[in-house]
Amino acid sequence: MNTIATKIALSVLGAAGISFSSLTPARAVILVEPIVTTVNEDILQTRDPRSLGPDIHPGQIIRYGVPDRANNLLNATGRDIASLVFELETLSYSNPDSTPAFANEPVKWGDADGDGKIGFSNTPGLEDIFANVTIKDNVITYSGGVIPNNTVFYNLFSTQPNLSPGGGIIPAAPPLPADQDGPIRVSSYYNAVPEPTDILGTLAFGISVVAFKLKRKLK
Repeated sequence: MNTIATKIALSVLGAAGISFSSLTPARAVILVEPIVTTVNEDILQTRDPRSLGPDIHPGQIIRYGVPDRANNLLNATGRDIASLVFELETLSYSNPDSTPAFANEPVKWGDADGDGKIGFSNTPGLEDIFANVTIKDNVITYSGGVIPNNTVFYNLFSTQPNLSPGGGIIPAAPPLPADQDGPIRVSSYYNAVPEPTDILGTLAFGISVVAFKLKRKLK
């Protein structure tokens, strides 16, 4: 009898433990994955691309929230873009009002779309622009390609789980023109392809320095 009673008591406690644990927010890593591809024609038919104007200079940091209302981007900087750098600023995420609730969940770059790769497109028609994707801690760098000036490209951020406003977990954002950004903060900047005048200026400076050193040596 004692043995049976003990087993029943343990079973009840086990069931209660499962019930209690189900009320506790699950702790899991939130994965964030960007892609940088050729133009998304479906979106282009519904709205104009956002413009990166000449006031945005190489190395200038831009901050925003993801995942957001994805759109095409127009490189109107006046320069060819040689690389893009994104840095995760939100490294842990809490939201007691989401479904489910989040409590200091770690955030990192990862394979959000489940295709076995990080930072590359798996959508037909969206071709990767950059051949190289490098991840170091909370920074992801795209290189090995060029986005020419006056070219439209597509930059999508996905998360796993889906934290898009109105996606089922996070409440919907207010109507436009209100901020449509997602809750994960990201900073980004671009590096430009050196212009011929920049290269010639660098070469001329280097030659003058060598000549000066040689002249001093001969004296």
